Amino acid sequence: MTSALSEPYAEEWIFDNAFSTRRIGRLGVELEWLVVDPTAPASRPDHALVQEAVCPPGRRLPYGSAISFEPGGQVELSTLPAANLTECLTAAAEDLSVIRNEARARGLRLVGAGLDSRPPRRVVDDPRYAALEAAYDQYGPVGRQMLCNAASVQVNVDAGDDSGGWRGRQRRWWLLNTLGPALMAMFANSLGEGGRSTRQLLRFRTDPTRTDPTGPGECRATWLAYALDAQVVGVRMPSGRPWLVPPVGFTMRHWLRGQGPRPATLADLRRHLKSVIPPVRAQGHLELRMIDAQRGDDWAVPTTVVAALLDDPSGSERAAAVAERLPQEPSRTYWAEAARDGVSRPELAAAARALMEIALDTLHRIGVPAWAAAATARFADRYTDRDRCPADDGRSA
Repeated sequence: MTSALSEPYAEEWIFDNAFSTRRIGRLGVELEWLVVDPTAPASRPDHALVQEAVCPPGRRLPYGSAISFEPGGQVELSTLPAANLTECLTAAAEDLSVIRNEARARGLRLVGAGLDSRPPRRVVDDPRYAALEAAYDQYGPVGRQMLCNAASVQVNVDAGDDSGGWRGRQRRWWLLNTLGPALMAMFANSLGEGGRSTRQLLRFRTDPTRTDPTGPGECRATWLAYALDAQVVGVRMPSGRPWLVPPVGFTMRHWLRGQGPRPATLADLRRHLKSVIPPVRAQGHLELRMIDAQRGDDWAVPTTVVAALLDDPSGSERAAAVAERLPQEPSRTYWAEAARDGVSRPELAAAARALMEIALDTLHRIGVPAWAAAATARFADRYTDRDRCPADDGRSA
């Protein structure tokens, strides 16, 4: 569709597509990794070498996961939607093994950390990323840090159904947004001057219209207002011209009302929605964007915990009881404090322990490979049960 998009049509499209009922029971994960040459750890490897290592032309990974790159050269592996947790974890593990081995054969390592310590530098030559970089530069140096140096584990769950039960969309939206600060604190792994999840703090220090928590209300109406009132970071211009970076304050709603350099299209709206990055995002499914990248195979732990809390009836009921004891509709300030303090905050430590207990009690029902169950138990023993998160290893080093 290339014709001009009206505001009513855009509203209807977002309302109908943000929370899909066509993916009930599906689960996916997106894993981001920093790429390091151990012989020159302070420099970024040549991006062409990295591309050749992990995604040469014609390669198809065994389970069909997609490979892409973030602006700073971070590798992202995105699984296909899986029917259950075991299929999701197996696909991610097998496809990850291929690209790890190929990277290792060329002297490169994939490092699981939420924040890169190297100076931020964009290495991916893409017009959209160039526009993003210019947009983030409006917020000072933290913008490039967030764009080029951050890495996460993004767990994707179905958006729920029309019911008022444990799989209902409103309940799942509430549960994830309420438990989100505890999950972020539990898996914080980007120690910096700001705190334990410095990656998330960097996001909050950029554009609040695209990174703030979404706020209260009915989930579809809340998301619709949030998406349309978020700032546009770039406008793709015709005839090979560079992308236009709009001034601060220019929102999608402004564009739909004719205030842009050209009429907005559905393709523009889709691109805009990809740039909107609150802790929980609605993209047909629900994306958890608050979890830092994890070391080694510990990426399986947040994936397993989230599935236990969302996709098992008993686990969901118990998770809701934990959520009731936490701040409802947590503010940006509370999220930032959780990112700074992690599980040193008593209420977040208690919530993390309770959520991990639920997950461990639920594993036999939801089905999980033995290696992932063992990784979850080890993580609990090393971190959660001791009121620690992975970032605390750096504090004690």
